[in-house]
Amino acid sequence: MKKWLLLPVILSILFAIGLFAIFMLIPLFIIGGGQQASAGTGSWGAGTISQIAENEIPAEFIPIYKAAEEKYGVPWNLLAAVHRIETRFSTLKPMISKVGAEGHMQFMPCTFVGWGAPGCKGTNGKGQFSEEEKTSLALIQKYGGYGVDADGDGKADMWNVKDAIFSAAHYLSANGAANGEYEKAVFTYNQSQEYVAEVMKYATLYVQDGYKPIETVEPGKGGFARPVEGHVTSPFGPRVHPINGQVGKPHKGVDIGCPKGTPIQAAKAGKVTFAGWQDASNPKKGYGQFIWIDHGGGYRTTYGHLSAIEVSVGQDIQIGQEIGKCGSTGGSTGPHLHFEIAINGTHVNPAPYIGLK
Repeated sequence: MKKWLLLPVILSILFAIGLFAIFMLIPLFIIGGGQQASAGTGSWGAGTISQIAENEIPAEFIPIYKAAEEKYGVPWNLLAAVHRIETRFSTLKPMISKVGAEGHMQFMPCTFVGWGAPGCKGTNGKGQFSEEEKTSLALIQKYGGYGVDADGDGKADMWNVKDAIFSAAHYLSANGAANGEYEKAVFTYNQSQEYVAEVMKYATLYVQDGYKPIETVEPGKGGFARPVEGHVTSPFGPRVHPINGQVGKPHKGVDIGCPKGTPIQAAKAGKVTFAGWQDASNPKKGYGQFIWIDHGGGYRTTYGHLSAIEVSVGQDIQIGQEIGKCGSTGGSTGPHLHFEIAINGTHVNPAPYIGLK
């Protein structure tokens, strides 16, 4: 009888313990759920600084990046990534490149002052300016330069870190970054896809909520269509370069053989962010004529070596829409399409996305 009398007491204790455990788990579930919901969205979100950024970026630059972001709408982490790539956060000396770019963010003087300035003609951007002219607000305003007087000292100075960062933000904003066209804007800064990939990589690493895990997809199930029919002539990944013979350099896309003039179609709906030559002065360089399409969510496709381009920057594109013609422009040994998929600036194997084996 005494054992039975103890049973209600034991049950009450167990019930209380269970209730306590539930209440303890509720906040953990909410916190965990919040983290899960915010991960993998493909955006930089609130731009919360990551541990990598705290370890790598000098603390005195963070407020400058964020002030420039507030004024020009360019994410602070994108500015930090450009600063890192250009001058390793102002630690490379001297901060003058072999082509004449100057200062903390490596501006060509003519971009800073304005290409219409008399001193720019025939100088490939180096300009023929006195030091006073390089910082002249009057000249910058007159000739449409991107130089900014961020500290209010009456001059815009490439060698003043605050002025330089604000000027970079001004430039990137004017070239699409304020509208979310980050890769397009960064490409105009340096005219190199490799540069864009590096900047986007660090910009993503510098924020906690900026990384999107890349998931494996079933063939053809990622919402992408095959841009052209044909056999894969060079797969994604390390290879022997067909032109220079370099061994092991990663191939960032897949090459699909196609006769010259074959229609190339958009693999997915999106907006054209670049359409033109990689280097109009050298038609044998790189991707030749190529197109970038931004599909949202961090996804971007590249279509290279085109013989003709049939779309323009800013144009909305539907899946399957003809955007150009197969060709062999740029660094190419024969007609084919070089096709890439990048997610937040990181190249992935396009094959499973478009149903290739």
